[in-house]
Amino acid sequence: MLFYARVVLLTLYFLLVCAVVIPFCMLRPFHRNNTRDGSWLMSLGRYLLGIRLRVVRNNRLSDDQPAVYISNHQDNLDVFTVTARMPGNTFFLGKSTLKYIPVFGTAFWLAGNLFIDRKNKAKAWETMAQVARQVRQRQCSVYIFPEGTRSRGRGLMPFKSGAFALAIESGLPVVPIVFSSSDKNIDPGRWQAGQCLVSFLDPVPTDGLGEADVKNLAEQCRQRMQLAIDEMDNQLAGETK
Repeated sequence: MLFYARVVLLTLYFLLVCAVVIPFCMLRPFHRNNTRDGSWLMSLGRYLLGIRLRVVRNNRLSDDQPAVYISNHQDNLDVFTVTARMPGNTFFLGKSTLKYIPVFGTAFWLAGNLFIDRKNKAKAWETMAQVARQVRQRQCSVYIFPEGTRSRGRGLMPFKSGAFALAIESGLPVVPIVFSSSDKNIDPGRWQAGQCLVSFLDPVPTDGLGEADVKNLAEQCRQRMQLAIDEMDNQLAGETK
């Protein structure tokens, strides 16, 4: 019963935040911190879930140091956990179809987030080169989920190349952000749903890398993230014994 009540409540909260973000962003459309501020407001929904979020390691970069942030993408709870640690001057890179979602799409666009057409895989590098030009022009950071989809309890999925092609093309470091496994540590059916640990890993430089290095860079980042996720899950498991 509690689970279904939360589904309804959080759906309403999600729509409410989007409705609030739209007029806020209209006052300062595409501002560098619209996404951060809107994300913070969205992240407050975790209190309705009874989720306790703990930061294991903070970001080593300042908001004025552009980077490509990557994170594991697990399930719908990400809307209320990932958003809690959104760096300033950072925009999500999302698929172009997001802009057509009622209410949310408008808020996402007005916040200044970037869109990409993922259908044309043959022109993936060319597409990322176009995004890289926008990033250099705006002197901003980009936030990407390299798995390309929610893992839904299947663990860290294989990474797609887009985030790493963008990092290399724009000359920016990759900063992995890892969240503990929600399927192991969070149960929305409990009053206190559980804990979520988050850690910013060390930036991975891309200086001197080219298109041929994309797959190696992706695998290097994935291995680091998997190790960090395992460590956080073990930490939470030890605390519950």
